[in-house]
Amino acid sequence: MPDPIFQKEIVVTPELCDAAACLSPYGAFTVFQALASEHAEALGVGGAAMAERGEFWLTAHVRADFLARPRMMQTVSAKTWAEKCSVKDFRCYRSYSLEENGAPVVVGKTEWAILGPDHKIVPFGSSGFPQDYPFPESSAIPEKPARLRDNLAEDTFCCNYTVRPTDIDLGQHMYYVAYVRLILDCFPAATLAGGKIRSMEIHYSAPCFEGEKLSVFHQQDGLIHRIAVRKEDGKTAVIASVLFTDVAIPYADALLSTRL
Repeated sequence: MPDPIFQKEIVVTPELCDAAACLSPYGAFTVFQALASEHAEALGVGGAAMAERGEFWLTAHVRADFLARPRMMQTVSAKTWAEKCSVKDFRCYRSYSLEENGAPVVVGKTEWAILGPDHKIVPFGSSGFPQDYPFPESSAIPEKPARLRDNLAEDTFCCNYTVRPTDIDLGQHMYYVAYVRLILDCFPAATLAGGKIRSMEIHYSAPCFEGEKLSVFHQQDGLIHRIAVRKEDGKTAVIASVLFTDVAIPYADALLSTRL
């Protein structure tokens, strides 16, 4: 029987860190994607197996909540599992948890779908996912994905961005974590290193391809920052919400010593 929860130890290496030498939001999403890929491979539905059927895993929505900040070279326990769904579902969920001594420090959730050979979304039952997979009942983030809307005015324009060759994934469009980097680039490095990002939620509406010129819009409403990425025809590619806190999130090892 397949293991319902994929788990491994992760070292927070420098490329996953921000200017404060802590795990960055970009690094966290990178770890999530790596975990999902490894788990899928172990279940027989990795990228190569999907490609043989002309199918591709498609990320529709992501969220990460930051509870504590692991430091560079700290080791955390990383877990991921597919949430319960039926063979008829077109949208499914996957949970993630990075933990220190059994306590979550970063949790995440992705909503994903399967793009079929004719570039249409197909039901989960066609994915080749093991029929005896024992879906866990738990969810790292129980809430359903937020309905994010692009209602940002033209005067919230922030910058332009051209999709780079290094942004492209095996599906031949912009890699979903590359959008995370683009969104975070709306903030100064000192702000990102300040450790006040509590949550990031991103909805993917339309794919972007190499060489496309994108427009980025950014609006602040208190502690919430809304960011939209639009294509040249004005169509929204991505809409995101970044929630900050007033006080920096504690370091993971400091939180642990407090609990002890």
